[in-house]
Amino acid sequence: MIGTGNGNCLPFKDVGGTKPAERNTAILTGTEELHLRVQQLSLREQLERNHFLLMRLNAASARLIQSMEQLDAFEAIAEIIANLVGCEEIAIFDYHPGAQNFSLAWSSGVEESATQPFYCGAGMFGRAAQQGMSLYQERQPETLLLPHEKNLTACIVLKSSDEVVGVVAMFGLLPQKSKLEWTDFELLKFLETYGAVAVKFQRLQGKQVSP
Repeated sequence: MIGTGNGNCLPFKDVGGTKPAERNTAILTGTEELHLRVQQLSLREQLERNHFLLMRLNAASARLIQSMEQLDAFEAIAEIIANLVGCEEIAIFDYHPGAQNFSLAWSSGVEESATQPFYCGAGMFGRAAQQGMSLYQERQPETLLLPHEKNLTACIVLKSSDEVVGVVAMFGLLPQKSKLEWTDFELLKFLETYGAVAVKFQRLQGKQVSP
């Protein structure tokens, strides 16, 4: 009964709801409940992982846009890889498709002598440029790696409109990072295109101001 405020009572209307006991006619077994909980955790992990990736992509995009004002595309790429991926040993090479060789454009944390074997474009490094596709050391057969490539983590191809602008050689990861993760691969994929755009912009700007 529901009171009306004047002392009278109205009958409680049954809206035909189903009681919890009737709704769950079949009680979940321990295995089924565990399976559902695993599914929930997996879905939550997907959302959190994508949220984390979007935050990093936003930070990377903002730094590349800033590089168009400061004309420091190479530094921007290196900062993104160092701060968001976890690799501070980086060398960025210009690619010369006619001669199929390379020249060092910028480096950080790497001795110049360690970059010289890459100029000829042999091994995994050269294959990445020729194929126009980034390659990762952990995905390459050991027999296809040259001696100077043993410490490479990845060769990231900077490519814009099918034009290979350059190649980023990533060497050792930070001590606390044992390997690249899914979000790292996605971020580096973003850099392949938009890092190349920043480098091309810088080069065009340089042509405009040169006498």
